[in-house]
Amino acid sequence: MVAEQKNAIVLTPRAADRDPVKYNRRRRTTEVTLAVAVPVVLLIFLQLGADNAWWSRIFYPSVTDVVRELQSMFADRGFAYDLWVTIRRLMLGYIFGSLVGLLFGFVLGLNRLTRKALEPLLNALYTVPKIALLSPLLIAFGFYDKPIVVLIAITVFFFVWVPTQSSVMSVQASFREAATVFGVNRWQMFRHVMLPATLPSIFVTLRVAISVAILTVIGVEFVFAPEARGLGYVINDARSTLSSRVAWAGILIASVLGVSFTWIVRIAEKLLLPWNKEDQGSKD
Repeated sequence: MVAEQKNAIVLTPRAADRDPVKYNRRRRTTEVTLAVAVPVVLLIFLQLGADNAWWSRIFYPSVTDVVRELQSMFADRGFAYDLWVTIRRLMLGYIFGSLVGLLFGFVLGLNRLTRKALEPLLNALYTVPKIALLSPLLIAFGFYDKPIVVLIAITVFFFVWVPTQSSVMSVQASFREAATVFGVNRWQMFRHVMLPATLPSIFVTLRVAISVAILTVIGVEFVFAPEARGLGYVINDARSTLSSRVAWAGILIASVLGVSFTWIVRIAEKLLLPWNKEDQGSKD
């Protein structure tokens, strides 16, 4: 008995165990502070570098220069419309590509014969540079927004299809077997087993896909921008006019778009999956 007591392992309660509410509040405050502080420190460094001539202000303007340029762009140059055009193209392509990618991911993940029939063709198409499809899309859909939307949708489709199919195929067989014991039909199997098991990884995929969609729409607008409108066109046009402030202002807005849409997907994930903890595998 004495030996057992000597060899016993005594666990000291952690702060999270003693007062979980206070611990979670303090942890959340720390996380938000760090998320805000790091970009602020970077902006301060860039401002100091420009003010103290650590680099050429002509090519790398200060933060205040970029902000003043943004105000001028919104007030005098119709930049709000350029931004709206890009967001419209982005959302149409992202939504359509995500829906089709999810459909193919589930169908191919659940049906072996369909997967064997279509996967080689899809893999071959996956390797084709998507920007190379712009020319045939212009011929097929005309010289307006539709080719851009279709190209974004195609790009997003592949980024959604592959991980979704993989997550569907990775669902534990024991989950399906347990549901089969209860006599569920195909819809119930999908609704109560496959969908909940794959949703966490699907939302990760959707976060990656929205970033890819932003990269795609801006990249395409560099090459083809109907009516000379769009965020990508503004950034590329600044190159031809040697206006670095406009270029950096456009890059800043592009980064804000990425953060904003990623945040929206995260909010949707928290609302639809309140039981899923994104950092459950991390250590304190």
